Amino acid sequence: MSKQPPITRQKQKINFRGKGKGISTCPVCNSPVRLMLRDGRHLDHYKPITLQDGWKGKELAPVDRFTAKKLRKLRLGKKTVAMVGMAPTTCSLAPFEDKNVEIWALNEMHAWPWLKRADRWFQIHHSDSFKRDLAKRDVHGHYDWLRENPLDIPIIMQYQHEEIPKSVGYPLREICDEFLGGLRRGDAKVKYFTSTLAYEIAYALHLGVDRIELYGFEMSSGDEYIEQKGSAEFWMGIALGRGVEIYLPPSCILLYSNLYGGDEQGAGWMRK
Repeated sequence: MSKQPPITRQKQKINFRGKGKGISTCPVCNSPVRLMLRDGRHLDHYKPITLQDGWKGKELAPVDRFTAKKLRKLRLGKKTVAMVGMAPTTCSLAPFEDKNVEIWALNEMHAWPWLKRADRWFQIHHSDSFKRDLAKRDVHGHYDWLRENPLDIPIIMQYQHEEIPKSVGYPLREICDEFLGGLRRGDAKVKYFTSTLAYEIAYALHLGVDRIELYGFEMSSGDEYIEQKGSAEFWMGIALGRGVEIYLPPSCILLYSNLYGGDEQGAGWMRK
């Protein structure tokens, strides 16, 4: 297979182990993917590049100066939260240098060097998951990190854990009453949270933020993300309905689609 050009996204160069050996980009979302061959010769399918694909210890480029300056102006006077996930396409573009922005991180993200700081942490999984010695994404010592809490920041969890300093129970009932009170399936109340991102957005609305920026979230592949994407976009809709601004990096495919029936009516408006 011919050598692939470097993968760049918003002036961000991502270094992968084996670059040029089966590494390409998704033709739909432009996310980095690994080509999977059948019989060593014929393309069968492709898989998204994951944390196990050799970039765990890599430094990823931050946002370029022009974009950073533009975004700082858009944040002026607004209580802004940047929620950071682990998709390599945009995770390192978060505004770590802007001290006026609160950075929200999650799960085992402390194991990656591109996370420069965090002001609030989310670990919503069941305790059987985060207490394992070898956590998801081949991270050792995640439970120890939660207990030590070296950043000395709030850790949002399903409930408060005595052994985890500054752990805070997620106010699920209050948030559901506040935002989902009019939603019923038959006579039953509906709780619609299928990802940590959904919990984060709802929590931000509960705290009264003015602006939400999302980095490192794509939810573009796998059965798990098919279920998660709808809930995250649902909560983004509630945020927009409440007048909260939402910023997505140019390459992000959340809330992305062509107009049903064709793009004729929106073509001019989208360029303005």
